[in-house]
This record gives sequence, C-alpha cells and structure tokens, in this order.
Amino acid sequence: MSAEKFEQYQAIRRKTDDEWDSAITYFGMAKGQIMIIWTLWDFDKPCTQKEICDDWYENKQTINSAAKKLVEEGYIDMAPSPENFREKLLVLTEKGKFFAMRTVGKTLDAEKRAFGRLSKEEQDELIRIQKKHLGFLKEEFDEIKGENK
Repeated sequence: MSAEKFEQYQAIRRKTDDEWDSAITYFGMAKGQIMIIWTLWDFDKPCTQKEICDDWYENKQTINSAAKKLVEEGYIDMAPSPENFREKLLVLTEKGKFFAMRTVGKTLDAEKRAFGRLSKEEQDELIRIQKKHLGFLKEEFDEIKGENK
C-alpha cells in the first residue's frame, strides 16, 4: 500500500466530512437536531429515537437531548409508540417540515445533483469500490475487536 495514496484518501474523506459539517452548521442547529430532522424528512414517516440512533450510529443521549430541544422549539412532536409505549415516536410539525424542506431537502438535492454529475459508469464504480472498502474495513475492525476480548 502506498502511504501517499492513503494520505490522499484520508484528506478527501476529511474534506468531504468538512463540507457536510459546514452545511449542517449553516442551518444553525446542533448535529443531533439535524440528524433527527434529516431522518424524519428522508424516511417521510414517524420514527423512534432508536431508529434514528441506528440510522446515524449515534448514542441515545445525544438523540434524546436533541429531540427534547426540537420539541421545545416546535420542530417535532413526540408521542408514545402504539407498538411499545416505552418508545416515543418523533414526527415533524408543520414548522419542522418547512425547516426540513429549506435545509435538509436542499442539501439532499445538492448531493443527488453532485452524484448525478458522475457518469453511470463512475456511479457504479464508486458504489462498487465503497462497498468493497466497507467490507474490508469491517473485517479489519472485527479482527481488532477479537484481539481485545
């Protein structure tokens, strides 16, 4: 493996993360709040806090704190889940839907347009390589976890 290639990869990954962080910061909300609004907008249905945690690989406390703040500010409503009264369903209010459309909706559309600027072959190749890399990464991380048992 070339150390130079790995550094280029890391730099691109950091710059991509920076672009996302910049877009999220521009919305004027904490990352946990945007994660909730993003998921509710993207899934287009009420979601539990657990579903949001699972979708973003985020801890429960971050999402719970963010949800409480969004309820206080009128962006979401929270109600017991009909399947499990211990879980709460989160749903966008009209204010939340309007905010999501102006922020998350535009950001998702921008990402789709950026991806769409790649040729079909480039899109297929990008997906193929990212899946392959994810598989290798999982194997390597599982090995580390196995060593530490």
